[in-house]
Amino acid sequence: MRIDEWIYCPKGEGYLHENVAQYYASANAVPRVSTRINSFKKNSVGRLKNLAGDKATVWLIGTDQVWDVQLQDIRELDVRETGDKKSHKICNLCHCLLPVNEFDPNQTNKHGVIRRPSCKHCRTDIDKRAPKSSQAKQMEKHRPKVGTPFKCPICQKRSIAGVTAKIVADHNHHTGDIRDFICESCNTGLGRFKNGSDCLRNALNYIEDREPRSS
Repeated sequence: MRIDEWIYCPKGEGYLHENVAQYYASANAVPRVSTRINSFKKNSVGRLKNLAGDKATVWLIGTDQVWDVQLQDIRELDVRETGDKKSHKICNLCHCLLPVNEFDPNQTNKHGVIRRPSCKHCRTDIDKRAPKSSQAKQMEKHRPKVGTPFKCPICQKRSIAGVTAKIVADHNHHTGDIRDFICESCNTGLGRFKNGSDCLRNALNYIEDREPRSS
């Protein structure tokens, strides 16, 4: 077993490093480690950072935490041998290694069943933030009628509602509150950015930092 190799932790028990920033800051730093054994999600995936006797220090990608774990409680993992066509898959949210049947089918193509990237448990948490039904009923009274002009408040693109663009009710995925009607394209974009202001700001900063500046 080599340093910086991918591993997973079937048992989900260890001693939490309480100052991860310190751990990353210096190779000589001695991070404060909890003296009481604690638990994290079983089968969490991470990287092996250090070996000392019967202890392994691992970084868990799902939580961005560093733990000391018994060496016997970690397993090597070839992440390339996971996915829809394999027996196990890694959830893109909790980053746990789970049997593929823990992921709901999403679609089928000539290569077989394509499953959702998030496990059933994480999907349940996502679905709890569905639009509030009371607000949805009220918003439907104001939905742009099919065949009428519509201007998306985000992209500012003009369209014919229900003809040249699908109009959807956008909602806050953290609270379930409905915000307004927008075009389907922008709604998909917000979903990709997890409806979070930090993600959107990061995207804007990314573009500005990498776009050539006009002289």
